[in-house]
Amino acid sequence: MISSGMDPFDLNSLMRPKRVCLCRMVTEEDLVRAIHAGAVTMEQIREKTRATTGCGTCSMQVYHILQRELQNLSRRKIS
Repeated sequence: MISSGMDPFDLNSLMRPKRVCLCRMVTEEDLVRAIHAGAVTMEQIREKTRATTGCGTCSMQVYHILQRELQNLSRRKIS
């Protein structure tokens, strides 16, 4: 039985580590590593991780992770 507070139909919440791209089984950690390794565009993210190349429903989430990490990297360079 699934613990209380968890939606039994939310398969993403059952996966560890959580997958951002379910079609290609790409985790947020995979995306962050790719960005830190130089993938700074959506095209480069697609090439390195294959995220967003299936159904595409994760595209906005991948884009937001990319933007967040690029901001984090630029802050580190400034400091």
